Amino acid sequence: MNTTPFFLDTETASYVIGEKALESSVKQFDKYPRYVVLVDENTREHCLPVFQQNLPDITINDVICIESGEEKKNLDQVLFIWNELTRLNVDRDALMIHLGGGVLTDIGGFVAATYKRGIDFANVPTTLLGMVDAAIGGKTGIDFGKFKNQVGLFVDPVSVIIDPLFLKTLADKHWQSGFAEVLKYGLIIDHELWQWLYGKNYREIDYWNKIIVRAARDKINIVRHDFKEKGVRKNLNFGHTIGHAFESFFLKMNKPVTHGQAIAAGMICESWLSEQRMDMECSKREEIVEMIDRNFPRLPVSENDLPTLMELMRQDKKVREGKLHFSLLKRMGKAVHDKEVSSGLVLKSIEFYLHNS
Repeated sequence: MNTTPFFLDTETASYVIGEKALESSVKQFDKYPRYVVLVDENTREHCLPVFQQNLPDITINDVICIESGEEKKNLDQVLFIWNELTRLNVDRDALMIHLGGGVLTDIGGFVAATYKRGIDFANVPTTLLGMVDAAIGGKTGIDFGKFKNQVGLFVDPVSVIIDPLFLKTLADKHWQSGFAEVLKYGLIIDHELWQWLYGKNYREIDYWNKIIVRAARDKINIVRHDFKEKGVRKNLNFGHTIGHAFESFFLKMNKPVTHGQAIAAGMICESWLSEQRMDMECSKREEIVEMIDRNFPRLPVSENDLPTLMELMRQDKKVREGKLHFSLLKRMGKAVHDKEVSSGLVLKSIEFYLHNS
C-alpha cells in the first residue's frame, strides 16, 4: 500500500494529503515565529496530542478552545476568539492553526481573515467532512440569524494538511456526515469514484485513504479554476440548496442534524429535480436514492414544514431576483449550474422526499 502523501501547490495554498501527511508537513510551518492553535473541546482532548506527537519540532505557543457544534458557529464565538487573540498579543507574524472539523475551520478562517486585517492560517481537518470538503477552497464564515453561512469571506489558508490519522478519533455520525460529500463528488464530477462506493454502506469501507485523496483532489481541481464561485464551482452546490434549508430548519428547532444528513436529503430532492429539469434517466435517480437511503435515515419533516423550508431557501445565496437556481445532474458524473427551478417544482421535490422511501 502506498503511504506517501500527495503534495500540491496552487497559486494560493499548499496541500499535503494522505497517510503520513502530518509528519511530512514540517516545512509548511517552519517560517513562522509563533503558532496559535484553535481547537474545540473534542479536538483538544483527542487530536491536539496527535498533532504534537507527529510534529514534535513545532512549539505550540497558545491554544484557544471554542465550543463544538453547528449551533455554536456564530458571532459570539467570533468575538471570543478575537478577544483571546488580543489578550494573547498575537501579531500578524503568527500562524493560526485550525485543528478540527468544518465548523472550526469555517469560523477560524473568518477570524484569521479579519483579525488585524488578516493573519496567515493553516487548516488541519480532523473529520471526514473537513478533509474532503470544508477545509478546502477558502470558504469561511458563520451562521447568522439561524441562516446557514450568512456571513463570510473567500480566503485561502496558506496550507491544508489532510491526514486520515485523525479519523481514528471520529464518532460514527461524523463518518456518515462526511460520506455525503464524498458521494456528491461521485455524482457531479467523478463517476469512477461513485462506482467505487455504490452498493456499500460507509461502515463497510476500509480504503479511506484512497477515497480521501481522490475526493480532496476533485475539490481542489474545481476551486483552483473558480475560487470565487462564478462558474464551475457552483456545481459543488448540488444537494445544498434544499439541504441547507433542512439544516437551518433543524437548527432553528434546536434539534440540529449533521451537515451530511441534511445534504443527503437535499441530494434526493435535487436528483428528482434533475430528472424533471435535465431529463436525467429515472433509473439513475433511483440508483442515487437507493445509495443515499442505504447510508442515511430520512429526516423527520412533514407537509406542515414545507412553508418554513421554502422561506429558509429564499435566504440561499443562489437566489437571484427572488428566483431559486440549482446545480443539477445532467447525467452521473456531470453537473450543470444556474438552472432556475420554480417554487412549485421545488415543493414537489420535497414531497417526493417525504413520500417515496
